[in-house]
Amino acid sequence: MDWASRVRTVRQRLHLKQVALAQLIGVSQTYVSRLEAGSVTPPDDVVAALERLSEDPRTRSPFDDLLALVRFSPFACFVARALPAEGRFPVEAASASMRETYLGSGCLDLADDDGLAELCAHAAAIHGAGLCEGRVLAATAPWTAPNGETVTLHYVPLRDGAGGCFLHASLAAHDGSDRLRITPADHLSATG
Repeated sequence: MDWASRVRTVRQRLHLKQVALAQLIGVSQTYVSRLEAGSVTPPDDVVAALERLSEDPRTRSPFDDLLALVRFSPFACFVARALPAEGRFPVEAASASMRETYLGSGCLDLADDDGLAELCAHAAAIHGAGLCEGRVLAATAPWTAPNGETVTLHYVPLRDGAGGCFLHASLAAHDGSDRLRITPADHLSATG
């Protein structure tokens, strides 16, 4: 796991300075700085403190609430961070049905599974169309899952409180579409 990114993201989502996060998880500000720099890996007690902080409704960010909704959704859906420049699409959250049927229980990054290459291609194309610049309203695409089933994916861009770019994807019955279709954000102002 990329602890540097994880710790920084949790801190930024909660709008905390390093010293405030340090007090909440029982370490020094210097240690938080070293965690965010990637020079240390947190021991189990610090990992547990970070997880409690992220799960506590009093300190959880709205984005963390959204991730919890995805994890407990009865529908097949997931949220992945879009990092195409690094060739990575880390899965931030996935519903149980998504993991069991499509992703597998151990999937931490869409790019780690060759059977999910099409999802990575979708995410990269959506990113290229302006995901992080707010130029994408939504996207849909057909996907032939590793189990051979063809479904339609509905993508919606998300931003967290720290400025990260994410895609929420939900699966639906195949609608007959044959390619990725991206709806630009200016579509609303042009039609509305």
